[in-house]
Amino acid sequence: MTGADLADGMKSYLKSEKNYTKADYLLAGNYLGYVQGVAEASASDYSLPKDITPDKLCRVVANYLEKHPGKMNEPAASIVRAALREAFPVFIIKDR
Repeated sequence: MTGADLADGMKSYLKSEKNYTKADYLLAGNYLGYVQGVAEASASDYSLPKDITPDKLCRVVANYLEKHPGKMNEPAASIVRAALREAFPVFIIKDR
């Protein structure tokens, strides 16, 4: 799956959020599930807030995709991880 595939799902997801009748709800659901799955599988890469929702994760990835159209040929999982790392960086506390 590439960034272009992810972007297709993102577009359907955003349409479905607005109850647009021509939205592809299956594609939208695949986008939501993919983003959530990558986020859970690589949760140690980010400092996700305790109250984060799947919708918020999807919106973070959507914003990242819109800002980085040149990444459409990259693997979708790499894009999701990069988007979440940018939005929720890991904070390391060092002992002194």
